[in-house]
Amino acid sequence: MRRGELFWGGLLVILGVLFFLQASGYLTGDVFGWFWPIFIILLGIWVLTGGFTRRSRFSGAEKFSVPLQGAKEATLAIDQGAGEVQLRPGASPGDFLTGVTAVGMNHSEWHDGERLLVRLEAGPSFIPVLGPEGGVWEFRLSQDIPIALSIHSGASRLDLDLTDLRVTSLAFDGGASRIHLNLPARVENAVANIQAGAAQIEVQVPSGVALRFRSKVVGRLLIDESRFPRLEEGLYQSADYTSAQYHAEVTVDGGATSVRIY
Repeated sequence: MRRGELFWGGLLVILGVLFFLQASGYLTGDVFGWFWPIFIILLGIWVLTGGFTRRSRFSGAEKFSVPLQGAKEATLAIDQGAGEVQLRPGASPGDFLTGVTAVGMNHSEWHDGERLLVRLEAGPSFIPVLGPEGGVWEFRLSQDIPIALSIHSGASRLDLDLTDLRVTSLAFDGGASRIHLNLPARVENAVANIQAGAAQIEVQVPSGVALRFRSKVVGRLLIDESRFPRLEEGLYQSADYTSAQYHAEVTVDGGATSVRIY
């Protein structure tokens, strides 16, 4: 049974029980005065338990795809309300993007010469029947072309594994978020700009990638200074940055933020 069906079926049972108790004289007053607090409690339990039970359902989920159609590069913009997004390599052959679909998700695509432009609008992933089964928006991208990626999100959890992707630029703008980012391993010059409010951010730098990291963060910063020595306040850089083949420049600007670079 799908988790969405279980949730809404359970709510209908509770509503039926409340009407039965009212008809039997055991419950007085407005039934919905009792129902809405129960609904909010169950929704909270749903969200909390979902955080512990979520797992990838990509292989069995209903999917949509955006074909490459000869594109040599691509721009992907993701506008996500709240919940969880997972982004990985592994689009189906011939596709730029393969992803799960559900109520609350729309996409558009168009070509500008050899550039493919794609926009995804993904609603909340934690509310039953509005998001995907399993509670995670999962997207797989092509490893064959350079990608410019931008993400605008509210309260969310982002798991972005760009290790084997050719993402040349990443721009994130969001509120209270938890972000785990694996930087590209084989991009000569990758740039990531992260602007977040109360966020917890982890950035993993692959071996062989030289990093320049700038921080305008008011909060806690944990960084491996044996790999990325501090040059000045708020600036850290690999010793071989100027001579390395692969580079990444990361800037984090936020409020009460915890940042870990390793």
